[in-house]
Amino acid sequence: MSSLEFAYKIPEKMYERFQEQAKALLESIVQFVRPNSGETIVDVGTGAGFLAFGLAKEVGKKGRVIGFDVSKSAIREARQKHAKESRHQKIEFGVSDVYAIPLEDNFADVVCCKSLVAGLDYRQKAVREMARVAKHGGRVVVVEPAELVGLPSQIKKAFYKSASATPLNEKSLRNFFQRAGLKRIAIKRREPPIVTDLATFEWTTKNLFGEHGLWELAVEEGMDEAKVIHAHKKLVRQIKTKGLKFGTGAVFCKGVKA
Repeated sequence: MSSLEFAYKIPEKMYERFQEQAKALLESIVQFVRPNSGETIVDVGTGAGFLAFGLAKEVGKKGRVIGFDVSKSAIREARQKHAKESRHQKIEFGVSDVYAIPLEDNFADVVCCKSLVAGLDYRQKAVREMARVAKHGGRVVVVEPAELVGLPSQIKKAFYKSASATPLNEKSLRNFFQRAGLKRIAIKRREPPIVTDLATFEWTTKNLFGEHGLWELAVEEGMDEAKVIHAHKKLVRQIKTKGLKFGTGAVFCKGVKA
């Protein structure tokens, strides 16, 4: 099975390990989307349904949420969760990528995604497809990881090289939305937390950067091992003394289809 089939497992591990932070993130996204009762929402790159389930609670029994993901494993897990936990909510899940959403034009009140566009080769194409599916007057909402902070530049460079992605910022997202014909664009930024707990930092660097830990990844991408060890020790000292702003935070972008 390809690595794509397992990619959704990384955030799922985060949601399980950091439940309070995951709840706060979900609440902030839902508040930004502002779903209304009875609306139809499409969640692209839904993974195992983290955002879809949260949105379904807001649209109520008259509303509808459809989640799509390219990973068959993710969709299977989302359907299993729905069968166990959310049978009374109108949620559907299907396999599809963001470049060819299997819905007609002007279908949904909201088309959204979380942590999807930053990892795509054709970002503008994805935003245009999301805009196509949104109704006139409907919203397109994208929530993406911001630039990784708290780490030396060489380690960040190694991470982005391995991830085959570059971070999104407010300017680039605004440009994507404008080129897709979206109006009344609103953007906000959510800063990463200050980490003061060493165990949290170590767990994150070992589990949330793909198949290998962050330090091993830096060495694999060509950084001298002695420099990696030194950087790790320096960060540990900072966490123990004054804390470290560490992580990606998030950039929220919302536009309205004219």
